Amino acid sequence: MTKTEILLRLLLTLHITGLVVMAGATLIDYITFRTFWDFADHGNSRSSLGLLPLMAKYGALVRTGAGILFISGIAMFMIKNSWWEQPWFKVKLVLVAILILHGILVGNRTGINFRKMVVDNSPDFIQHVVNIRVTLNRFYLIQLALFFVIILVSVLRSGRGS
Repeated sequence: MTKTEILLRLLLTLHITGLVVMAGATLIDYITFRTFWDFADHGNSRSSLGLLPLMAKYGALVRTGAGILFISGIAMFMIKNSWWEQPWFKVKLVLVAILILHGILVGNRTGINFRKMVVDNSPDFIQHVVNIRVTLNRFYLIQLALFFVIILVSVLRSGRGS
């Protein structure tokens, strides 16, 4: 195995790690969001409010994973720029762009509004955040589906060589 092949494998390991961190943080955020609503729906608003600080921290994990993913992806592309010619790479890039834009434009903005509205209306926040609840639930499901499709495209590509 050449030094370039070893470097590519190390970068791929970092790349997959970044994706796993992003997807894992998104999944845990979604589970926490659902737990928040389980508490709130059963009249335990104090417990649900206690989850807000935790929910606010997941974005940093997603951004860290994205940074690792981006840097390792650029490095791999610089070594193996022939990927640009392949359809799987273009599909993956489009999916990643959608994932990032959806996260920034929908998830981040809606999450901030959600936490602010809950804190501002803490005694009766349920009535004030019904629309945001639906939007965030849909956001998480779309993000998780995008992660799945990105992984699927990568695995299918791996089965046919690079």
